[in-house]
This record gives sequence, C-alpha cells and structure tokens, in this order.
Amino acid sequence: MKFLVFLFFGFLSSEILAQVPSWKQSSQIPVKVNQTFLANPWAGGFNSVQVESMDLNFDGLEDWVIFDRSTQKLSTFLRLKNAAGQISQVYSPQFESLFPKIENWFHLVDYNGDGKKDLFCSAPAGMKIYQNTSGANITFQILVDPVYSEGFSGKINLYVAASDIPAIGDVDGDGDVDVLAFEPAGHYVEFHENVAAKGSGLIQFKKTVDCWGDFLHNDCEDVVLGKSCSTTYIPFQVKGPNQVMHSGNSLALLPNKNGLPDLLFGHVSCQNLIHLINTGTASKPQFSQLNYHFPSGNPVQVGAFASAFPQDVNADGQLDLLVSSNTYDNALYSQDFQHSLAYYQLEGDTWVEKKSSFMQDQMLDVGENAAPLWWDADGDGDLDLLIGNSGIRGALGVRASLSYYENVGTAQQASLVQKSTDYGNFSIATQATDIIPQAVDWDGNGQKELLISYQTFVGVKVALYTMDKKWQELPISVLQVGETPLFVDWNQDGKLDLLVLEKSGRIRSYQFQTDKSLQLDNANWANLLQDINFIPKSLTFLDVDGDGKWECMAFDRMGKAQLITYSLDGKSASRAQAFTWTAELGERVWPFAADWNGDGKMDLSIGLGAGGVQLVENISNSPVMEQLSQDGLQVWPNPSKGPIFVMSAVAGELTFLDIQGRVMMNPMAIQAKETKTIQLPKGYQGSLFIRWVNQVGQTIVKRLLID
Repeated sequence: MKFLVFLFFGFLSSEILAQVPSWKQSSQIPVKVNQTFLANPWAGGFNSVQVESMDLNFDGLEDWVIFDRSTQKLSTFLRLKNAAGQISQVYSPQFESLFPKIENWFHLVDYNGDGKKDLFCSAPAGMKIYQNTSGANITFQILVDPVYSEGFSGKINLYVAASDIPAIGDVDGDGDVDVLAFEPAGHYVEFHENVAAKGSGLIQFKKTVDCWGDFLHNDCEDVVLGKSCSTTYIPFQVKGPNQVMHSGNSLALLPNKNGLPDLLFGHVSCQNLIHLINTGTASKPQFSQLNYHFPSGNPVQVGAFASAFPQDVNADGQLDLLVSSNTYDNALYSQDFQHSLAYYQLEGDTWVEKKSSFMQDQMLDVGENAAPLWWDADGDGDLDLLIGNSGIRGALGVRASLSYYENVGTAQQASLVQKSTDYGNFSIATQATDIIPQAVDWDGNGQKELLISYQTFVGVKVALYTMDKKWQELPISVLQVGETPLFVDWNQDGKLDLLVLEKSGRIRSYQFQTDKSLQLDNANWANLLQDINFIPKSLTFLDVDGDGKWECMAFDRMGKAQLITYSLDGKSASRAQAFTWTAELGERVWPFAADWNGDGKMDLSIGLGAGGVQLVENISNSPVMEQLSQDGLQVWPNPSKGPIFVMSAVAGELTFLDIQGRVMMNPMAIQAKETKTIQLPKGYQGSLFIRWVNQVGQTIVKRLLID
C-alpha cells in the first residue's frame, strides 16, 4: 500500500475571513413518489390557495400566480406547451419578488385594456389597485389606495371584508371592470359599477345597486331568491346551527352558455359551494335557480369556506374551474391540506372533477407546517430526508407524523424516494401535533441520533429514536406549552446545549450537566428581541461563509430571514439581511441547515406552513473549499488559541500528535467536506500535528501552531 505524506508548515492562516454569503433557490434534487418522479417537488405545497393567471415570461401563454391565504405566500409557475399541445407547470420562484406585498386576497384583471393584467388586492376595510407597468420586466405601480366608490350618501371606500374574496370583472357586459362584494354583514351583494368613460383607461366606481341579483344569504343551504333588500331588508331569524353569524364569503363569476354571469359563492362556516343560475339579462340579473351542492353529481366539499376560480387550465380556450378552501387557519384540522386544489372540467353540461390536488400532487406536501431534517437514516453514509408535519385527521384523530425519503443517489447528487409517511410508526402510538425532527449526538458517541419534539395535550414532549427502533421519551422538564426546543452546540465547545424558543420570540439557553440535567445559562440568549420589527419564530445554525464559525439564521412570523452573528457568551449579536431577494417565505416556516449537495458548504432546507419544502443553495465563495481541492485537508486558523476547524476532501480519521509523536487526543472520524470543530488540549502550547488517514490508507499530516 502506498502512503502519500504531506508535511505542511505553511498553513491556512487566520486570514480566512467571512465572505459575503450568496444563495439561490434550487430544485436540483429529484424526488420519486409511487414510482413516479415529481415535476415540482420543491415548490412548497398548497393549503388554502387563490389562483390567477398572467403571462410572466412574455411568451404568449398565461402562467399561474397563486396566493396561499393560510400562509400569506405568493408562488409563481410558468406554463409550458410541448409540440403535442400538452401543458406542464414549472415552479419558477424568480417572479415572486416582482409582485407587491399581498395580504388576504387578490385578483389579476386588465382594467384599462392595455393587454396587461393589473393587480387588485386587499387593503384595510377595502381594496387597492396596482397598475401593471411592465416593459422588459414585470413591474407594478400603485394606482389607488384605497379604492373609493360613490355611494348613495357620498364617496366612501369600496368595502371588502378582509375575510372575503370579491368578484371583479365585466359584470354588466359593457366592456369594463366592475366589482361585486358582500355588504359588511355578509347577507347580500353590492354592485359597484365602473362608470368611467369608455376607452378612457380610467377606473371610477359607483354603487348603483345595493342588492345585486335580488337574493339574500342566510346559511349554508338557505338562500332566498327574488327578495329585494334595497328597500325592505328584514333581518333573518335563527333557523339552524349553520346560520350566518358573521361575514366571510367568496365570490366568483362563471359565464353560462348564454354568456350571462352566474355566481359561485362559499361561506366561511360552510363546506359547500353554492351556484346561482342567472336567467335575466346582462344589465338586470335574475337568479331564479340555484344549486346548494355544486357541481351536481360530484359536489365540492371542503372543510370550510369553498372558493372557486374559473380558469382555462388546459389552454383549450374553454373555462375550467379550480376550487380550494379560503380559510386562514385549519381550525380543528377540518381541512385535508394534502388535497387543497380541485380541478373541474366541463364535459357537455356536466362539471367533472379531474384532480383533487391539482399541481399539488407534483410537490412534496406533508399537509401543514413542514419541518425538514437531513439525516443518515439508513446508515449508508449519505443524507436522507425526514419531514415532520403538524398533524392530519384520520381514523385515530389528529396525529402528526414523519415522512421519510431515502437518498438512493450519492452525497453529491442526491435522489430521493418516498419510503414511509410515518417513520418509526410514531403516529400509531402517540397522539401529537407539530413534530420537529433534529439530529443530535445525544449519548456523546460521535454519531447523530434522531430526536423529535412535539406538542401534546399536556405540553411539549421530546423523544429519541433508539437503536432498537423505538421511541424513548426524554425527561426535558424546562419546556412550557407552545415552546420549541433546539438541541445544538451553539457555542461550539464540544458540549450539547439546549435553546428554548419561547412564543414571544425570546430564547433561553441551558447547559447540559454530566447527568443530563439542565442548568439555565441565559434567559435572553443573544438579546434577539431588541429589534421589535423582527421577532424570531424559527431558527437554525450553520457556517455560512466557511470560516468554521457558526451563524444563526432566524425567520420571523412572515418568513423574513436575518443572518445573526452572535458572541460566544450568547449575550449579544449583530444582524444582516439573509437573502438578496425580497419575496417572503410565508407564515410558519421551519429551517434546517445541511450540506445536501455535498459541496462542503452548508445549505438550507426550509419547511413551509403550506406543508412543502424549499431548497436554498449556498453559492458563497469559500477560500477553504478552493484550497481543499488542492491540499485535501484544511486546518484553520493557524496559529490558533482554539478552537480549530478541520475539513477533509473525503472521509477519514483524525489523530493528534505532539512533537515527539505521542497521541494527544482521541482519534475522531471526519466525513467528506465536513467542518469539524475541535477543542485544543488545555494548557498546551507549541506544535501539534494533525494526521488524517482515509479508508485506503492515504495519509496527510499538517502542523498546527498553538499560541
């Protein structure tokens, strides 16, 4: 066996300094589920979505712009047509940051006839409009905020409840854009007519009818037709458990075969979608028929608050129908958030459901509140993917679980195959919600074990997955309801610590004692609440710039990220914006740092509130990585007072020798391109030799000077 020995005295010095971190969103890892590769595995999932279309890349084919009400996140997908005319959807996040901030609801409608769809969206107690001013790139400019309408007693803001979705389009057939919206109590619809001069390119609303279509809405299956409320509105009596007690309605215009606008609407406390059939005229609608369970034969039935979006899904020139829920949260886990967007197609006179999870079936989507972890579950040396969720209602009630995706590729080119939706059969034995998995060297043997935290009826629990494939509850007594534990050696001293993220965003730090008891170290770790505009709701630790020292990546409630550089005593920190793009990742995100592409740089996997995962690749320049390709082993800083960092090009074992060749520290394994943090022997000064040997006997030796 040949030995290659390098005795190197000119080392990487302490000049290895932080580089400006750079990131890009990635979809490079293929994922196979049920023997089929997913088209958009890393798109992030869907919960309660609103679907609009516009041409994002100016190729003449309208693309998808999708807003998730439950997470307040916008997603964009390009639509591509092949030679056979088949349409495919490709997740394209580069367009998301081009849109203004959207909350609650939105519509894309060309109000001025210039061929560009403008943005109508929610504003406090009403709506605002952004004009599409796109040239070579997509741009929007605020046109009016808020939108006013001339009422019967003067001009007031055009009221749309934040919980509602109004209908916006050519309601009266005169060629311009009008608005239909429920009045504040949610019983009847007001018509705001666009009375601007035709061809002026302007928009001016006037409430010309305050009971459009002459119908009154009472509850899920009680709509009174032919009742003019403009002069004789009589409050409803209590008629049943489904009586409307508050506003919350979604509206959509669906042209019928006579070209008249039928109306589809859902209510916040109802599971059904109601169809009002227009038998009047364009200028005077008359709803003489209705269907409480649309479409007949295969009715929509969501957990609550159905919302409909007429769109040409297959680009055949005919309107299809997409249906989702419009709920802000999954109250009582009534929604099936793995089937969030139904696709209906009109065949003859019948609406037929084609899919219950349109586009969503091509994504990783574990339901709600995904929490990812890269961990070598099968012991083959590469990283597999586990994803926790918040819980799904089933035969045993609401139970959270872990989905397991085995890496059947390599460390550098991962390829995932779904193996289980309940890893370790956790949900069978335990009724819990909000699983967050972590990889922790719990017993100090140098190997990382699987550990999870979860919420129960009696508070937060922590469990370890043991060698005999059982879940062992750990006695972590310092946790309160709603808190999140993070087991991490944040100060890189070689000892496991515990950070507890409180609901307020404050973090407590604890040190583990030799008997695994906990001692409070800092009640306000890094003083992160000093910035009232950024309250941490989730965080992970990683070496962003390759200098061997960890940073903290924190996310707030809306999914904005900050990169936090903290002091090793945990008493102070500095902050910087984490990403160059401005698009938010939405509410309830959970990040995890791991080198999932095996290039030696720590990347991010971000679990979204919508149940999916997005990959963010670290593309920062690193002097360590650049030098590693030449030397095979890097040790820095040098000289050092400790700790030191070691990285090798391939896996091997490290041994530490003094100048006489005596072993100074226990040998330790190091994985390929892993940054190993090593505490130096106490009181030692002078030269220390670090010997690295791989599995085939190749050897590299480097000399370290200890001050």
